[in-house]
Amino acid sequence: MIEAIKKLLRNTLFRLSLLGAMLTMVSVAAALGLVYYSMIETELGRVEQANIDEIAELQKLYDDAGLARVTAAKEAGIVPPDLPTEAAQYKQLYDAGGITAVERAVTVRGASYEALYFLQTRRVVRGNILGQGDLLNSENIVGDDGPKGFSKIRFLYSDPNSDSEDFIDRRARGIVGNLKLGEDRVAAIIVGRDVEAISRTGDRIRATLPPALALAAFLGLLSSWFVSRSFAARVEAFNRLATDVRAGNLDRRAPRNYSEDEMDLLAEHLNSMLDHIDRLMQAMRYAGDSIAHDLRSPLTRLRTRLESAAVELGDTKEADVLFSAAEDASELLTTFDGVLRIARLEAGERRELLQPTDPKPLLDDLAELYEPACEDAGLAFSADIAKGTDILADRGLLSQAVSNLVENAIKYTPKGGRIHLELRKTRNGRVVISVTDDGPGIPPEDRDRVKERFVRLDKSRTLPGSGLGLALVDAVADLHRAEFVMEDGFKERETRGLKANLIFARRRPGVKTDEKPKDKSK
Repeated sequence: MIEAIKKLLRNTLFRLSLLGAMLTMVSVAAALGLVYYSMIETELGRVEQANIDEIAELQKLYDDAGLARVTAAKEAGIVPPDLPTEAAQYKQLYDAGGITAVERAVTVRGASYEALYFLQTRRVVRGNILGQGDLLNSENIVGDDGPKGFSKIRFLYSDPNSDSEDFIDRRARGIVGNLKLGEDRVAAIIVGRDVEAISRTGDRIRATLPPALALAAFLGLLSSWFVSRSFAARVEAFNRLATDVRAGNLDRRAPRNYSEDEMDLLAEHLNSMLDHIDRLMQAMRYAGDSIAHDLRSPLTRLRTRLESAAVELGDTKEADVLFSAAEDASELLTTFDGVLRIARLEAGERRELLQPTDPKPLLDDLAELYEPACEDAGLAFSADIAKGTDILADRGLLSQAVSNLVENAIKYTPKGGRIHLELRKTRNGRVVISVTDDGPGIPPEDRDRVKERFVRLDKSRTLPGSGLGLALVDAVADLHRAEFVMEDGFKERETRGLKANLIFARRRPGVKTDEKPKDKSK
């Protein structure tokens, strides 16, 4: 499960689709936020402004009624007509008239519960929300400094005139203000309005946000998985095509659905490219076969004639020269055959001949074959060939690769040295065939270079050979999807030595593997 999730996260299209889903979630959140602001916050702002306007209107009513009371008293002769505004009698008449008018207005307006009032003066408390909490000392006051010196409060109220449960503990927003006579505070007043409907709408929007985001995330993940799965299936078809073509199956072609989309056009171009490569490979193969046919026969005839002429001359210097020329011709044939064989292996030929094989009998035969040769060369030969190994291999090619490694070890190991042939199975199920010697070895920086054709570290070319042995081993390893790794040999010796390893991937019964080992663990 974890590996499947990791594989999914490595999918580029899934990551891009996931990014699109995240952007969709952000868009949904922004849209709902905009709806909330336009429907809720704006409406609550309108309610607060209406409450502020109501207090201003009551202040104006207080001023008009108070001034009218003073004017009527002056006209009736109750007070002197030249009574100054700062006189106590003037203020008393003014306040009595204004407060009376405000009390009457609060009583009349509060009867319908269209607005909520609380009026507190020196002598009375009026309003339609009396007994529902000490609002002036309410802990629900939001801030101390509001517009024009007002403060905002939030509170719950109930309509005693209604029998419906829906009018119990309804949410309201109010403004706390003061009625003033000049600079003196004469009354405290709260004007509020019911915001239960608005608050419920806000609750629904806030409650909708998490499931909406969760739904957007789920649909985004689902669509990302579906799209990436469909795309990955088509990409996997291209990967299988590339693997098969690399394996030498040049007759394979990319599947098309003829939708003329990008993937279909890519498949068309790939198929055209493979057709062209196939034509070139056929031409090259034809040229190689022609060269093999045209040159091998003359070289064979040349060698035969040289040997025949040398035999006719008998035991003479001229015969020795002819025999040397015949050996050179034979070496040319061997080099020519090696180059053609490597080319065919690199082209993937004979891959279809790979079969489940136990390499132990094959290595036992090679050990029996090369032990006398090592004794003749003054070398100690040993073998440690384990049982119970099984790989996918071609017996002939595997035999040739291991023979090349052993012959290389014999060639470069000085007398008194030793050669060790080993077959073992690692803990992770991989099979390793190794040939170890205590010769001069190969420097680490040259170990990749010697796998190339005609590369020899013996610059003077004093030893026989064409530089194709390790190149052939590398081609055989590549054909088997194995790994050809070189490292130091017997580490307890003074000389570097060389250990050449052929590492075969763990094989599951009934399954052919087309992948090399991912690491070089031995």
